[in-house]
Amino acid sequence: MRIPSLGKYVPPAGPVLSLMLIGLVLLSAFLYYRAIKIQRFLEPALAISQPRYEFSSSISRIFEREFGEKSVKGLRVRSTSIFIEKSLLFSTDRALNAAAQIALKKLARIVLSLMEDEHTRSDISLVLIVARYPHHGAPEVDIPERMKVQRMSGFIQDSLFHAEPELGRKYGAYFAAAAQPTNPQEGSRELIEIRIVPSEFLHIEALEKLEKYSR
Repeated sequence: MRIPSLGKYVPPAGPVLSLMLIGLVLLSAFLYYRAIKIQRFLEPALAISQPRYEFSSSISRIFEREFGEKSVKGLRVRSTSIFIEKSLLFSTDRALNAAAQIALKKLARIVLSLMEDEHTRSDISLVLIVARYPHHGAPEVDIPERMKVQRMSGFIQDSLFHAEPELGRKYGAYFAAAAQPTNPQEGSRELIEIRIVPSEFLHIEALEKLEKYSR
């Protein structure tokens, strides 16, 4: 019996190659279309986030210049805020400890560097010194605690001005001290925050970057 040749069941190479090329063209067109859609989504998102990212990066860069690139115990930068553990500044009797003067001097220099840069200063609305206290919902407890913490915030602000007199003399109007209530269970009340509040110009810059996408 004669065995039929398998070659007649194999399709010609020309049509197969053509189909493969058509498939590659269609796949490339699909991937290009998806890439354009992703790009149209990402570009506005990046335009919005870029000014704030650059602003927070400048804070981190100056912080690293003063304290070094390695993490510093009791200090951390998050976005546009610097968080300080109370134990880094105060001893148990609520007096400034020996390391506090060095830390406050460096922190004051960080804020002064931001203020001395005209571009960065235009993006700053307020430098807020925030200390927190546990909120119990009982005025007889909360009011004395709030007043004590408010004095602490003001004391830290004055200490920054003392560490860098030019900071208070030239830019004191940018500063405010505040006491913020927090949940008694939260550990955040052991943190003091130097919050660099962005101005409306930072948001305007983001809107200007978005303007080209609305045309």
